[in-house]
Amino acid sequence: MNSNRLYSNRSLTETVNMVFDLVGEDWKKWTKMMVYFLLPFSVLMGAAIASFDIDTIDDVSPKIGTTLAVAIVLSIVGCAVVTAMQILLVQWRDTHDGTLEGCEVATMWRMLPRPMLKCLGVIVIGTPLVALALASVIIPVGGLVLLFAVLPVFMVCPIMLLEPKNSFLSHIKRAFSLGYSKWGRLILMALIMGLVTFFINNAVAFPRAIYTMADSVFEFSTTDNVIWSFVMDVCDYVLSVAQCFMYFVQMGLFVLAMTYHYGSVVAEAEDIGLESDIDNFAQL
Repeated sequence: MNSNRLYSNRSLTETVNMVFDLVGEDWKKWTKMMVYFLLPFSVLMGAAIASFDIDTIDDVSPKIGTTLAVAIVLSIVGCAVVTAMQILLVQWRDTHDGTLEGCEVATMWRMLPRPMLKCLGVIVIGTPLVALALASVIIPVGGLVLLFAVLPVFMVCPIMLLEPKNSFLSHIKRAFSLGYSKWGRLILMALIMGLVTFFINNAVAFPRAIYTMADSVFEFSTTDNVIWSFVMDVCDYVLSVAQCFMYFVQMGLFVLAMTYHYGSVVAEAEDIGLESDIDNFAQL
């Protein structure tokens, strides 16, 4: 019997454990998928970020604007890819006895395009709403309430890909209906994943702090060393790529958490887990 079912009544702790169980038990395959599909976006975004030079913004403002636009587009498309991929991995694991056996890069490549385009549409539409909610945090109390109020929007993509027969508007209504039915648990889930994101960010922020310190010390000592300047530029690029890749890793973990939260809420509210067991009784 599959003990890693998507549609299963779980506590908050068990849902979080499901996220790290998937990554931990199949870490080689999960990491391979992330590297294969997201590293190209990270390389291009890293190049865009590393190209920014604060000292020359006034001289090349059109170039800076173009570079920023490219970075934003790559970020949005990359988010669509990682979102669709994580949901498909959960779906594969749920229908293949709790493992990712048989799900290879070539398999994912065939499955990914259509779900990715669907997620891209949701992200493009939902990004202004999320950005507005984030900006409202400066407002005491009310800003946090608004931010928590839009959290169900992150359940739209899992519902859309796992319940494809419904319309887009019904996906949105269902996401907010399910989200608010267990709103407290959803908020705690978001806070926990935010804490995970904080620690992942520190894994990149610490080396970047060392780099910034070394670059500052060198700038005030000998600025004519071409070799050192080249080494620092390479370090800046590598750290920028790593930072972008960690951004997609964080997004992937968050999507896994929202997907398993959706499965838990649906199982509790609608007994879908029981219906799934009945439908697959011969395999139990």
